Amino acid sequence: MARCEDDFNPWPSFVDIFSSVILVMLLFLLVTLVNLGYYAQFKFKVSYTGSIATDDLILNSNPSQEKDPVNEKVLRSKQEVQDVVNKLQKKIVVLEKELKQTKSTAANTKNLESPGIDYAEKIDDQKESAQKTFKNDKYMIVTFKGNEVFVDDATNKKIKAFTKEIKEKIGEHKIYITAVDPKNHVSATISKQISLGRTISTRNLIRKFGYEKKDVRVDLLSTVQIKEKIDDKNGYIVIRVKK
Repeated sequence: MARCEDDFNPWPSFVDIFSSVILVMLLFLLVTLVNLGYYAQFKFKVSYTGSIATDDLILNSNPSQEKDPVNEKVLRSKQEVQDVVNKLQKKIVVLEKELKQTKSTAANTKNLESPGIDYAEKIDDQKESAQKTFKNDKYMIVTFKGNEVFVDDATNKKIKAFTKEIKEKIGEHKIYITAVDPKNHVSATISKQISLGRTISTRNLIRKFGYEKKDVRVDLLSTVQIKEKIDDKNGYIVIRVKK
């Protein structure tokens, strides 16, 4: 009997009971906090129109005479919206006037084939081209006045007439565009860039005259023997025809 009493240990049972009590208290506290948080939202909840919940009205038996800031904010928002609408209406009126002016000038415009994107542009038929052209059955040469990359309207027409004439004479053919670099630049890189821009713009232009992409090529490596004496200070391009 003495040995059994010495082996008895009450702590495990005590710890089990104590931990169970603590867990129950924590659960009760958690439920209480959840309920408080849930019902508190009804007391202090304010809607976007400025009205408050019924519980709050009962507690505030003597409401103040101050203006509701929420209502004032809504009114300010309405006024701001109206101001924006008025500004937009004024802009619409201005855009309508500009559209009428654009339509009135559309009668004086003609559609052009351009080296880049197609666009409508006024043509000055009385203006003489500063770019000179030379042509025969095998090639056409276009010189430039300065560092311009695109051909002007008059040269545009000449190139179109040249390609039309070649189509009627020899039928199917290919076109190769070669450039001679301008000599009035210190940097050879700039000269190469100008020549590249001229050949690409002319290629894009000729492709719009009814040519397939594969039939119009840029050839910067070839050297063309020409009979004409040309001032190559500003460079020039050669539009060659191959059957």
